[in-house]
Amino acid sequence: MGKDSKDTMASGESLKPHMQMFSTFRDKVKRQDSAPLPPSSEVPVEMYLDPDLLKREQTELFDKTPVIVGHASMLEKAGSHFTHDHLGKPLLIVRGKDKVIRAFLNVCRHRGMRLVAEEGTGKTPVFVCPYHHWTYGLDGTLKNTPLKDGFEGVDLSCRNLKPVQCAEHSGFIWVQIDDTKPIDLPDFLGTISDDLDSFAVADQLTYRSDTSLKKANWKLIVEAFQDGYHVVRLHNKTVGRFFIDGQTANERVGKHIRAIVARTSFEDALELPAEEWDDRNHVSFAHYIFPNTIMVYHPDYISHLGLFPVGTDETLVTHTFLVPKLAETDEEKSHIARSYDLIENGVFQSEDYFVCENAQRGMASGANDTLLLSGYEDGIAMFHDILSDGFKA
Repeated sequence: MGKDSKDTMASGESLKPHMQMFSTFRDKVKRQDSAPLPPSSEVPVEMYLDPDLLKREQTELFDKTPVIVGHASMLEKAGSHFTHDHLGKPLLIVRGKDKVIRAFLNVCRHRGMRLVAEEGTGKTPVFVCPYHHWTYGLDGTLKNTPLKDGFEGVDLSCRNLKPVQCAEHSGFIWVQIDDTKPIDLPDFLGTISDDLDSFAVADQLTYRSDTSLKKANWKLIVEAFQDGYHVVRLHNKTVGRFFIDGQTANERVGKHIRAIVARTSFEDALELPAEEWDDRNHVSFAHYIFPNTIMVYHPDYISHLGLFPVGTDETLVTHTFLVPKLAETDEEKSHIARSYDLIENGVFQSEDYFVCENAQRGMASGANDTLLLSGYEDGIAMFHDILSDGFKA
C-alpha cells in the first residue's frame, strides 16, 4: 500500500497533489479516453552542441536556482561534511554544532588554498588549512591564526569563510550560487514539496552515492527520464516487463514536471476504491525538478539523480540511492545490493546513459537538423518549454 494513498484516504482529507494526478490518469484509462495525443514537435540539434548556450544555461539557470547537492542523511552529526565541485565553484557543505547545514566556498581566506582536499564525506570539530594551519569553526568563523602578530593592522574578522546560500528542505541540501535573491524553496517547489513529503524523502537514508562522467549533453539525460515511449523497449532486458506500453502521463508544476508510468498492476487500480490505490506499485512516479534533478520512486527505494554539465558533450551524474532504513540482516543487505545493481548498472548505466551517449555521438554528424518528438514524448517538449521560460525569467 502506498503510504500517501492510505494515510490520505483514511483521514478523509482530499487527495494529495500526486494522487490527484493518479486519479485523473486512472479515470482517463478506465473510460478508455481516446483524446488526441499532444502534437509531435521538433528540437534543434544545436541545443546539444552550442557552447554559448551551455554558458547561458550555467549562468542563467543553474547559478540562479536552488540546486540539490546531497541528502541531509549524508550529514547526520555536527562536523559531518563533504565537498562539492560540480557547480563551477568549490563548495564545502557542513553540519554545525547547532545542527544547521551551511555551505561555504572551500577556499582558505589566507592564500586561497583548498581548505578540505579530501573527496567524499568526513567529520571534524574544526577545519584546518593544510598550508599555514589557519583554523575555522563549523560555522565558518576564523578561530586561530598562527603567528598572528605578523598580521598587525589587518582586520582578520573579515577573513571568515565565504558563505554560499544553503537550505535544508524535504530531506535535501540545496545551494544557490547567485546571492542576489534569497532561497525560497516552498515557493520554488510548489506542490512538488508536498510530493517529497508524501514519499517521506526526509526520512530516507543514503545507501550509496556515486558519480560518473557521461559523454552526453545534460539535457539528453533529463529527456531520457521524460520519455515514456521507450520504457518497454529500451528496458526490455531489465524492468520493461513491469510496465504497460504507452500508459504514461506528465504534468507541469511551475518549473518542474510530475510524471507517471503505469505498472502492470495498474489494471487492478481500475476497480479498486481510492483507499487501496498504491502510489509505488500501481504506478511509478518520477519528478523533474528544475534545472537538473531527477527523482524516481521505485517500489521500495528512491533514486535521486543530479546532472551537472561539464561541457556540451559531457555531464557528471550523481546517483544517490535512498532507503527507508539501513539493512541489518544478510537477506536485507542482499536485497538492497541487488536492487541498487539492477537500477544503477542494469537500467541507468547500460540502458539510459548508453542511448544518451550514443545519441550525442551522432549529433554533429549532419544526419539530423532537428530531433523529432512524438505525442508519447510530450514530457520532453514540456522540459524544453520550461528551459525557454527559464531564460525569460
